[in-house]
Amino acid sequence: MVVTHRQRVLFGKRVSAEDGFEWQLPGGWIEVGEPPQQAARREVLEETGLVLGELGFVGVTSNVFSEHKHSISLYFEAQCLRAESLQIREGDKCTSWEWKRWPEVSRDLYLPLRLLKNTDYQPFLGARRQTYVSI
Repeated sequence: MVVTHRQRVLFGKRVSAEDGFEWQLPGGWIEVGEPPQQAARREVLEETGLVLGELGFVGVTSNVFSEHKHSISLYFEAQCLRAESLQIREGDKCTSWEWKRWPEVSRDLYLPLRLLKNTDYQPFLGARRQTYVSI
């Protein structure tokens, strides 16, 4: 989920196995029978406490982590309705959430975010937005 507020995007510091972190976007798994947009809203609320405005579909990435681990990420963009509600709700997975400009975060990226950033996607395009794919 690309969560926006005042020309900034919400990035999280994802705990990595190497005692470091990787930048990530809020998100997670779709539950059986759950529409993707509903899953995106639920995951953002569970991880950050934020409620979102209207969602717009922006892209998809095919994430090959290893020979035995592969996932597909669907990306939506939405403005948060009350940024002051931001919380760290899953501190064992993500140690902080930070509002940053899209170009500011370019290193130490979790694979799905790296793949999205390797497309031409830019947030805040509104009606001029396209769908971006990395397969």
